[in-house]
Amino acid sequence: MSNLSELTLLYVEDDKELREQFIRILKPEFKEIYEASDGLKALEQYEQYSPDMMLIDINLPKIDGLEVIEKIRKSDKTTPIVILSAYSDQKKLLRAITLGLSEYLIKPVPHKKLLALFEEMALSYEKKMDKKNIIRLQNGYFWKKEEKILLYHDEIIPLTKRERILLEFMMQQCNRVISFESITNLIWEDEEYSIAYNALSHLLKRLRKKFPEELIQNIYGEGYRITSV
Repeated sequence: MSNLSELTLLYVEDDKELREQFIRILKPEFKEIYEASDGLKALEQYEQYSPDMMLIDINLPKIDGLEVIEKIRKSDKTTPIVILSAYSDQKKLLRAITLGLSEYLIKPVPHKKLLALFEEMALSYEKKMDKKNIIRLQNGYFWKKEEKILLYHDEIIPLTKRERILLEFMMQQCNRVISFESITNLIWEDEEYSIAYNALSHLLKRLRKKFPEELIQNIYGEGYRITSV
């Protein structure tokens, strides 16, 4: 099961008593819960905190929930959003469907159902984030961008500081040819050409002992390239 305690939630509800009740239930589950009682405040909170998830009532003062989501979706297509309504309104439901919502719930919502939904959303969120974080390479190798580690299936390949710097630089430009000059300027900017050339040759030789040679391609006369799959 996914761990909600690592995620943040923006909860938007104008009914103070209901908002406080839900926050008491949800607060132990999340890393942080931000709250708002109207649409304008919701947008301010969203801009300030960039929450991982949102729970928002459809009927809000100043700006209604659907308009809040429409404004958010202009620049953010992925944050999971659950919208709540006190009644089933067909027109509003049809409008909500176009906004990329994770769920549209009719009040009253059982607490266990809401928590189960958040767990499902968190699991989906983790999968998306993990997919964004991983570059898949040939022959079962992976690069994790945030952690800056190279994996062979689930095994971490040990890297020296310069090996890590080189791989991180090449992964940032994956599938593109990187010139010799770009690499040497990054790692050996103060060294003479011949020294930098020999140092890079040795560095690549060491790396190619740790994974298949074709992982880093030598493009004759141009530079080097790592290709994702």
